Amino acid sequence: MKKLYLIFILIFNILILQGCKSNYDFDFQAPSLDEYQINDINFEPYVPSIIEDFESIDEDELLKSKQGNILINNVSFDNEWFFSTKNIYSGSGVIFHETEDYYYAITNYHVVDKHKNYKYQIIEVVDYFENKYSAFVYEGSMSYELDLAIIVFSKTETALTILEIVDGEIEVGNNIIAIGNPLGERNVVSIGSVFKYNKTKTTDRYGEVKTNEFLSVIHSAETNSGSSGGMLLNFDLKVVGINYAGTHDENNPGGFSVSSKMVIDYIEFLISSSRE
Repeated sequence: MKKLYLIFILIFNILILQGCKSNYDFDFQAPSLDEYQINDINFEPYVPSIIEDFESIDEDELLKSKQGNILINNVSFDNEWFFSTKNIYSGSGVIFHETEDYYYAITNYHVVDKHKNYKYQIIEVVDYFENKYSAFVYEGSMSYELDLAIIVFSKTETALTILEIVDGEIEVGNNIIAIGNPLGERNVVSIGSVFKYNKTKTTDRYGEVKTNEFLSVIHSAETNSGSSGGMLLNFDLKVVGINYAGTHDENNPGGFSVSSKMVIDYIEFLISSSRE
């Protein structure tokens, strides 16, 4: 009887432990580069929008743009058990390319960088329709200097919007739209205009200050924690920048963005480097 009791306790504990495993796919492995490598992308030149009022933008087209926005959950951990310590850092991403098997999204380096105090990492993507995917960083795409990275995830039956990144720099004074996932909310739209281009200083999650030597798009559309990696659009709903930081000032909200011209230069350099 005692032996049966011990066996029962053992089986019960095993079932409890299995139930305590996280929902993340810890067995996921990224494919080799030759399976998902981008061979070529054509980018259209930037053209200033002639739309002056946000109310004039087609609602269906704005909805499609939202469907190109993804939530990124960057999970750093030491082991896979539910009760283990994990660091979850969330941000946004913009789907800009597709192949027969994969979607490709641009985001920030700091959104998908593994936390330095943990051994392992999982990147989870949540689309507009709340579908979840295991994602991975495109090999060689992590750029600390530009705070850019590309992640890749497999296609399913759900069709997602591919946003168009345009080659050029939006002019100071032009209207813009920011779409992202700030403060745990999803697909938040904010509007504003471009203030100027300037260098910036940002503070990372470890409290370290970084000077961004490139000229960023400084704009008045409200951004917040979770907006990082999100899209900056003109009123034609073309991607003119990728947000990477904000002021967090309620009285003077605003955001910093990598211009679409710099994003395209970065993508084209990555593609050419991958061929070598």
